[in-house]
Amino acid sequence: MQNSFTGFSHYFDKVFVLTLPRLTERIAYIQKTLAGLDYDFYFGVDKTELGVDEALRTGLFDIDGFRSFYKYPKTISAGMLCCALGHLQIYKEIVNQQYRRTLILEDDVIPRYENLHLLSSVMADLPPAWELLYLGYEKQENLGFREWSNLQFKKIIPYHTQLRMTRKMFKNFYARPYAKHISSAGFHDCTHAYVVTTEGAKKLLACGTPVRFHPDNLLSWMIGQGLLKGYIARPKLFSQQTAFVHQRDSLTSS
Repeated sequence: MQNSFTGFSHYFDKVFVLTLPRLTERIAYIQKTLAGLDYDFYFGVDKTELGVDEALRTGLFDIDGFRSFYKYPKTISAGMLCCALGHLQIYKEIVNQQYRRTLILEDDVIPRYENLHLLSSVMADLPPAWELLYLGYEKQENLGFREWSNLQFKKIIPYHTQLRMTRKMFKNFYARPYAKHISSAGFHDCTHAYVVTTEGAKKLLACGTPVRFHPDNLLSWMIGQGLLKGYIARPKLFSQQTAFVHQRDSLTSS
């Protein structure tokens, strides 16, 4: 698949793959899977070296901010905290280096090789002021009648879910058609494959520091509030592997 990523360097100033030095199986997987792509590993924050209590003491984690959005659990897991910090560190690097467009991948990403050639069409459909583009995502992708009916109930009674969602966020909950190969983003899960501009990174860094969201919810919350101009690729260019057989540690496990 070495030619599958032809043209990626034309669209991205930088490609980062977020991982940890001890996740050797995942690093080997990425080296094989992304052969032909010009990328750098970005070593994030390891949950074995930073706990939630320490992050709270040092101001890296805002537990009140976390509880203002999540009804339960009452605090973030160490793995999710460190994953969020890793993404924030990448945003800081983007801002410092003034990378115009950066592709961020996680170490369990799965390329959809049959769709990678559509990248040029996806990028061509973006409006000039875009700030974030999901190349991989889950949930709230299509608004059918059943989803529409459920959404109306949520708009009337928005506080019955695990997340403290507002009516405004439910209004922007599902992806909305925009062009042939992209849609306006809704409230999506996952951060395994997305592109961020310099301006988008500035906004994510400011809103996400200190940590008060899971990394994917930070993106979705800002998009839902109208604070970040986000889009999704149609179809997806990347999926996500759910688990590794021999090395189940991940950036996000508790």
